[in-house]
Formats: sequence, C-alpha cells, structure tokens
Amino acid sequence: MRPVQFQADRIVALLRRERIAIIEQLKSALGTSVDMTVFRKLRGIRYHTSYSHRGRYYALDEVARFDERGLWTHRDVHFSRWGSLVDTAEHFVNDAEQGVYASELARMLQVEAEGPLLGLVRQERLARERVSGAYLYCARDSARRRAQILARELGPPSEQQQRRALALDRSKAALVLLFSTLDERQRRLFAGLESMVLGSGGDRRIAEITGLDVHTIAKGRRELLEGKLLAERIRRPGGGRKAVEKKRPG
Repeated sequence: MRPVQFQADRIVALLRRERIAIIEQLKSALGTSVDMTVFRKLRGIRYHTSYSHRGRYYALDEVARFDERGLWTHRDVHFSRWGSLVDTAEHFVNDAEQGVYASELARMLQVEAEGPLLGLVRQERLARERVSGAYLYCARDSARRRAQILARELGPPSEQQQRRALALDRSKAALVLLFSTLDERQRRLFAGLESMVLGSGGDRRIAEITGLDVHTIAKGRRELLEGKLLAERIRRPGGGRKAVEKKRPG
C-alpha cells in the first residue's frame, strides 16, 4: 500500500491565510494526528514560534512584520526575531545601554520576564547587580556590565541639560558662520577673545570648533591682552612675503 503523502504547502497556505496558528491547526491542515509529521514539514519552511503563550503559535517569516526592536504582535500573540522568550530577554539585556530591570523588560515584551531573567543568570548568560534598591540585569561581559551600571546611575540627561546642549550646538554653528565672514586678523583676534572668555583650556576648545591652530589663537589672545592693535592692517609691518626687488637686489 502506498504511504500517505503530507504536503508542506498546506501548512504554508494555512499560515498565509490565518497569519498565526497552533500545532493542532497545522496537523489538521496536513491531515495527520502526529506532531512529528508537522515538525518534519516545518524544517523546510522559514517560520517563527511565539515567545508568548509558551511558544505554541507559529508564523511564516514572510508574514511577520517586526518593528525596529525586532518584535511583532498579532492577536495578542508576541513574536521576536530572536525566537524564544529566553533568547529575546538575553538580547534585550545585552543591547540595553543602562541594563534592564525585570519590570522594564516586562513592559517592553508584554509578558512576565523575571523568571527567564533569573534562569539566564543561573546559566551565567547574564549578570545582575543591585542598583537603587532593585536588581539590574546586565551583560555577562564585565566591561559592558560596568558601562551599563554607570549609565544607569548617571540617569538620562535632564530637560535642562538637553536645552543647554542644544543651545551650545547652536552657538558653535553661529561661531563657525561668523568666522567665515572675517579676515585672517579678525579671526585671530575673535578666537583669542573667545578663548579668554572660556578660561583654562580655551585655546584648545576654540581650535576644535574653528579649526584654527592653537598657536594662532594664543597669538590673538596675547595681542588683545597687550592692547597693541594696529588699525586697518591684517599683518604687522614687514609681515608676509618680501617684495621681489628686495629678494633680488641689483
């Protein structure tokens, strides 16, 4: 007797139509009652299993619409580019600049996360440190972990700090624009003045913004402090290249 042939394209057709399905639906589509038959057919198909609902749901890779975080939800069933809940949790913790608290990860993944996180710590795939009275889950790598803890302790920049940073960026842009309208002498003197306002380390900071040499900025600062500015001239008398007749006497 010829054995029954189970066609994988029946699974594909079902998942394209329903978008997600459980094993019982896949078996029904194949006309089998054996789970292993479904798994054998799935080997040749690009698919994902859900990280929620104990991984009971299946979806075709071509159907899934992952967001920038690598997550996709359909009918309250959650999928991830990284597969299982454990692997997804590990990725999110390693990727987080400030590490992750269990409550934060639960909000991101929309499922309970403390159990998987504890399991990852026991498997030595993640680490955790007590920060601000709660356990912060961090990368296993010690250097990465220290950076995450430090970033968490420093916290996000305040609104006032963000405004100051924006104002500083605008000031730098305005300074560069102004410099483009000045001649050589004016740039030197203006850079010297700005350096004096900044105080210690001013020459270096102004050099980074304007592209001028630090020695040029220092020269402008000295000229301002000496108070011996020459009107109208860009260079002091005798500055610049010597005239041709002076180079070749006679």
